Amino acid sequence: MTTDTGRHLWHLRKNPVLAALPVAALESLAEAGELSERPRRTTLYLAGDIAEHVYFLHGGRVSLLYITHAGRTVNLGLHGGTDVFGEGCLWTPAPREDTAVTATAVLLSRIPRVLLRQVLDDHPRVELRLSEQAVVRRDATILRLCVALTGSVRARLAGQLVELAERGHDTPDGRELAFPMTHQELAARIGTTRETVSIELARLERSRLLTRRGRKILLRDIPRLRAQARDDPPVRRPSRTGDPVAGNCGGGVHLPTMPAAG
Repeated sequence: MTTDTGRHLWHLRKNPVLAALPVAALESLAEAGELSERPRRTTLYLAGDIAEHVYFLHGGRVSLLYITHAGRTVNLGLHGGTDVFGEGCLWTPAPREDTAVTATAVLLSRIPRVLLRQVLDDHPRVELRLSEQAVVRRDATILRLCVALTGSVRARLAGQLVELAERGHDTPDGRELAFPMTHQELAARIGTTRETVSIELARLERSRLLTRRGRKILLRDIPRLRAQARDDPPVRRPSRTGDPVAGNCGGGVHLPTMPAAG
């Protein structure tokens, strides 16, 4: 085993799905696969490419994009940690329907589809775990698209910022996102334009929900951002003018008292 193969094997063992494989199977994947580092904004594959490999992340973030003929970009998901992507070809070999682009510098494994398919045939429990992950991610993508179709731009942006903050870290001035993102990248993730994202970020900053420092975004009030993501209406305070309707805490209509009969 070469030094490069040994390093590759070490990383594959760290993957939660592949860790259940015997050493011999992992070694075959490490020898046939490719371990590589890629800089930010590297295109890993394009829509229409023949799907011959499955990708296993060991560090960094990768965006999966759907690009229309008109040039509009929709972000289908952001992968990080030890995620797997491009695995759909294991069950339905066909040209890619999405485009994979690195959102940060990454370290990843590229495993030949044919070999991985053979390994999974011999280890059905590992295939079950991989397919479960694929279903969970598909459901998350469907939910994200539903929100993109029904929610306001501000709600979608707030939800996206909260999601990105879950992988970030706390600072004295707020929770910083895991990595910087351009307005165009945010726009692609929520299905809108760069100009609209710029306007909405400025509004959220004026509302003291976030702070921007160049391309860095710090969230100052995550509970309020979650409320924005749900499109919750603002709380209406009782009127001080004596208006019986606006001042009714129960939200009902004030009815006048009927005079007693007789």
